[in-house]
Amino acid sequence: MRIPPSLSILPIFFAIAACDLDIKHCIGDCTQGASDSQTGDPTPDTTGDLTTDGNPGPVTTGDPGELTDGGTDPTGGDELGTCEIVDDIPLAETCFDGQFTAGELCILGTFGFGTPATSSLVLPLDAHHGADLLLTPGDGSVEARLFAPATTSSLTWAQTIGAQPILRASGDFDEDGVLDVLAHTVGPTGLEIHALFLDGAGGLATDQIVHTADNVVALDAVDWDGDGHLDIVTLANTPSLDALVILLGDGTGNFTLTTGPVVEPSTPGYVLGALDGDGRPDDFVFVQGGSAVIVRNQGLVQQTLAPGMPAEVWFHEFILADLDGDGVTDLAGVGTNTATETSELVVFLQDSGDFPSFARYPVHCGARVLAVGDLDSDGVLDLVTAGTGPGSIRRGDGQGGFAQHLQIFLGALNEGDGLHVADLEGDGSPDIVGVPAVGLGISVVYNRP
Repeated sequence: MRIPPSLSILPIFFAIAACDLDIKHCIGDCTQGASDSQTGDPTPDTTGDLTTDGNPGPVTTGDPGELTDGGTDPTGGDELGTCEIVDDIPLAETCFDGQFTAGELCILGTFGFGTPATSSLVLPLDAHHGADLLLTPGDGSVEARLFAPATTSSLTWAQTIGAQPILRASGDFDEDGVLDVLAHTVGPTGLEIHALFLDGAGGLATDQIVHTADNVVALDAVDWDGDGHLDIVTLANTPSLDALVILLGDGTGNFTLTTGPVVEPSTPGYVLGALDGDGRPDDFVFVQGGSAVIVRNQGLVQQTLAPGMPAEVWFHEFILADLDGDGVTDLAGVGTNTATETSELVVFLQDSGDFPSFARYPVHCGARVLAVGDLDSDGVLDLVTAGTGPGSIRRGDGQGGFAQHLQIFLGALNEGDGLHVADLEGDGSPDIVGVPAVGLGISVVYNRP
């Protein structure tokens, strides 16, 4: 499906909350001495043309400073505990010339459209351009946003898949070359887990309910048993069952239900992925009490790890990725420093199955969500945080370090909201997408050559 060129994305004026304190988590973006740029809004472009965020500040350098809690402050100790973070990623001279160059980071102003969504996924929905957005606007419908350069087209599914749909993961369950979607809805007897087989043009071909549960904490699409076919992994947390329920896929869209091991602790915040380099994405990271607990699965044997973490940081979200390029999965989290009411990005590099140390990086206050991706297409992963204030890009150096910083502006995001790094236009430059459950609507920071 081609995108009608007459439908343009128009920039909107996002209001960034100057103070939004979360009592439970002691979230703060009101630290004394915060710069004006953190409480002000980016100047909107009322003409509809693309705008830039302005010139970055001077480069700051310094030797890493050792912290008393076993971590490392890569900024030299000058920035942790403050909202005044200096941008040091320069705008490349080759930006906006229309020719993509690896290593460019050409961030534009914020553009907004649509309405809030209770869940979101980025994946290619049609045969054109780059990634698209699949959304649940909150009214029971499912909506596809199909992207092309400077335009977007909305396609609401004619089918209703159930009450309160939530999109959770994507994968090619029937191995037809088209990514499918894993979701759940509220049914008459519990939560219904759906395998949504897409048609490759932004729509739904078949809706298959594969399992019903009283409650679902985790839901993911991975090759659990290592047979080359995607499986569905759920974690039920009910009075009668506190264990994994695994739907083993056969590559044709059919599944066989089996019960996996009990997982302790089973708490709502989690990520799933291969942590120990065995090629099996069957390990969990849970957010428990503002910290991380790792549950490793090796067959039916589990090992629970609690990496050492800065005690004053309350974590909101974690991601798993190979952040230093050594082929082993690492861990990164975004949290609030409850002593200073500021926000930090904390990176844990894995070494022989353990996480012996961590590095801490300041990010703009109010950060609640985290995403990873190669924003400048240089082969090195970068990290993005966003929340109730301005967002932050931390550019990776390929060795697991993220010292370089750039401020961006997205709509307000909270825990559980969508933050994605995806190439929406297929131009080789991944963009940043924020999808709130409440608020003004979807926001996109374009990264254009």
